[in-house]
Amino acid sequence: MPELKLAANMYRLRKIFDYTQEEVSEKINSARQTYSNYERNEALPTLPVLIALSELYQVTTDQLLFGDFSKIMTADDIIREHAAITPSHSLISLDGPSAKMLMDYKRFPAETQKETREFVRFKKYLLSKESQP
Repeated sequence: MPELKLAANMYRLRKIFDYTQEEVSEKINSARQTYSNYERNEALPTLPVLIALSELYQVTTDQLLFGDFSKIMTADDIIREHAAITPSHSLISLDGPSAKMLMDYKRFPAETQKETREFVRFKKYLLSKESQP
């Protein structure tokens, strides 16, 4: 069985994405101290937390558990690496700037994400009205 690298990967990915432990813990609905215990390898996250982390960083759970992120330097590197490993992933259909924009969006606080979605819906509505005769 491959070596479990979860704690190191959680730390490395958090640093790559320039998150604090507090920010990650908020995004995955966990207490900061609990998250800190995961990074120090003093506790293992639950499956829902593991899935939330993989979604946050756009990596598979296997990559999160066993991957080697030591040579990855930026979030863009993760997108490229992930796309090469799992071509069926939805990010593969996005070009570099679009994928980066999606990653930036995922870093927004929940309220800002909600406002952004509402704005996009409003713009779609306006565009649909303009296209009607």
